[in-house]
Amino acid sequence: MSFWWDDLGGLRRTRDPLAGALECDVAIVGAGMTGLWTALELRRAAPELDVVVLEREAAGFGASGRNGGWVVGDLAGRPSAALIAAIRETVDEVAAAVAREEIDCDLVKGGTLSVAVDDVN
Repeated sequence: MSFWWDDLGGLRRTRDPLAGALECDVAIVGAGMTGLWTALELRRAAPELDVVVLEREAAGFGASGRNGGWVVGDLAGRPSAALIAAIRETVDEVAAAVAREEIDCDLVKGGTLSVAVDDVN
């Protein structure tokens, strides 16, 4: 489990398991950040698509839920200027989607703090 699930009272099953076979246009396995974002964008691009998101546990149970939902616009190392710009645009797109879809997630775009630590002899 994670702090985030524990803070909400623990993991709760929100839907019953599938009772049998299911037909759809697109099946997405995993309801983490990537799976849910993919489903959202597919439906925006083609609302007629029958999109199904399959998750063994609950939405956000895996790695997406464990990071606290952080959307970070920075990378370690020395990424190119183009990559940095693309990552920052992605953060803006997430914020735009949160507003457009009226997602209640307490989004705060607050910047990034980088800290370097070195041994002192």
